[in-house]
Amino acid sequence: MLKIDLINKVAEKLDVTQSKSNDIVVTVLETIKQGIIEEGNVTLRGFGSFNTRQKAERIGRNPKTGESAVISARRVATFKASKLLKNKLN
Repeated sequence: MLKIDLINKVAEKLDVTQSKSNDIVVTVLETIKQGIIEEGNVTLRGFGSFNTRQKAERIGRNPKTGESAVISARRVATFKASKLLKNKLN
């Protein structure tokens, strides 16, 4: 599903214009992003949790040339689905 599909579904479900639906979806996504950046986690009951994780510096390889390269330490976002979502999927 693409973002536009999500916007269309929200517009249909809430019986609002696509413009209003776009504002809603963008606001929710921006709020989740800010929560991940500022607090390091966002939990949505029944859906899952977004967290940040610190990755250490490591040696990688350029797949094109085969040359070794250092991959710097960084924070990455992760997602863990809730038990409820996992059960619905299976």
